[in-house]
Amino acid sequence: MDLDSTLHAFVPSSTSVTMLLGFFAYLGIAGTVIPGKVVPGVILSDGTRLHYRCNGLLTLILLVALLSIGVRMSFISPTAIADNGLELLSATLIFSFVVTLILYVAGRRSHNQGSSLKPHVTGNLIDDWWFGIQLNPQFMGIDLKFFFVRAGMMGWLLINLSILAKSVKESNLSQSMILYQIFCVLYILDYFFYEEYMTSTFSELLGSMILYEKNILEIEAENRVNWVARWCRSVQRPNHCLEWGRCREKGGEMINVAIEVAKSTCMWNSGATLRFLLLIKN
Repeated sequence: MDLDSTLHAFVPSSTSVTMLLGFFAYLGIAGTVIPGKVVPGVILSDGTRLHYRCNGLLTLILLVALLSIGVRMSFISPTAIADNGLELLSATLIFSFVVTLILYVAGRRSHNQGSSLKPHVTGNLIDDWWFGIQLNPQFMGIDLKFFFVRAGMMGWLLINLSILAKSVKESNLSQSMILYQIFCVLYILDYFFYEEYMTSTFSELLGSMILYEKNILEIEAENRVNWVARWCRSVQRPNHCLEWGRCREKGGEMINVAIEVAKSTCMWNSGATLRFLLLIKN
């Protein structure tokens, strides 16, 4: 792929924008409509506490079911996300920038003295932009921090499933990809099964850091997953021995690959961040 083609792929298309906005619209509507246990958050410094509707597991199951029906009826392609990865990355990058800008301006203009909306302005533009100004900003009654954390976890699963579908379609499904998918599904399901306990961990201000972590990194990780999966296939031969976190080759090389991806995915406390350790020794 030449430079012009790469740059062109980064331009958001109407398809990528529709996919992104449709995903957020579904989460906003489903999160409000679908029944779920309402749990109180932590007690804030002013004595108040927010309440969260923990229906993430049902929302996720319904989303996957609807998408499966769409694929079954040929309304959508199961590889749509994998095929439009760069366009989705740029669209999400722009979206996150716009949301961060709105949060920054709204926070600077806020005169609310409640713990959730009280502006925490440091005077340092980079700090205020990156870490955020308000603790729990809302939009149309939706807690944005809770919303974007949930979006990151669900988006991560959808990206993985699209990569899996593409691997099956191209007949190159590898052992590393299967393990990666299994561990990620377990991690994501575990999060939503115990979602009510996660509400007590939302102690950060909402700024660019959380938005980029939850909305950008899981899409950027798609390319790394594809690369590692394809690279692993080149070393997984009958003369190689796959162990926990290492693949030994004849020449005495030690290569930490596929299992490390799955292992680190489960250990890393982020809905979108994957750690890849690629170490070659003689």
